[in-house]
Amino acid sequence: MLQTIADDIWGLPCLAYHVQPSLQPETREAFEEVQRAIVERWPEPLHVGPKHGLHVTIYPLVPVKGSFDKDAYWQGIARQSQSLLKDLCTGHQPLELRFTRLKVTDTAIIATATEASGLIGAIRDRIVSDIPPPPGHKPIFYDLIHTTLARYPTGAAIPDDVVRRVESLPVSITAPVTRIRLVRESLFPCLVTDEIASIPLIAR
Repeated sequence: MLQTIADDIWGLPCLAYHVQPSLQPETREAFEEVQRAIVERWPEPLHVGPKHGLHVTIYPLVPVKGSFDKDAYWQGIARQSQSLLKDLCTGHQPLELRFTRLKVTDTAIIATATEASGLIGAIRDRIVSDIPPPPGHKPIFYDLIHTTLARYPTGAAIPDDVVRRVESLPVSITAPVTRIRLVRESLFPCLVTDEIASIPLIAR
């Protein structure tokens, strides 16, 4: 049995800053189709975000959770963060994120992807090496590229066969990425965001 953990901040105001790839409308529509298939097979209620909130986070420069002075921290790293992204992304070719499988965790149901050029890994590595983490936080080392398709409004015990059925749903979504974005999130999970910067990916 999988014991899920309820998401206690869904739909609440927040303050966070993220690096994210752009997603095309067709990609979001494909995600919605997978969301519908998940809901049909899941025995408990799910938080399923609206299409406009679907996103991929490359790195949370200012995470949602944390009690430090987020405004002050962001002001301290904003210019360096934007310069880092421009340095890595300017002149880089557009990307393709290839989503091929679902993974059920205790906090969410996600779709995982690969990216062949290595740009996402390079951005993550440079942030970890160049930008000090927020007070009281450690750098985050990612081993996945993913989008979250559903979260849990309540904790529940989910039978293993349900988990297997969901994880075996076919996923084949190729997501073209033409921009790397820096966004401010003000309603979790990315239900309201503002774009601070956008770096186009245009091969030289």
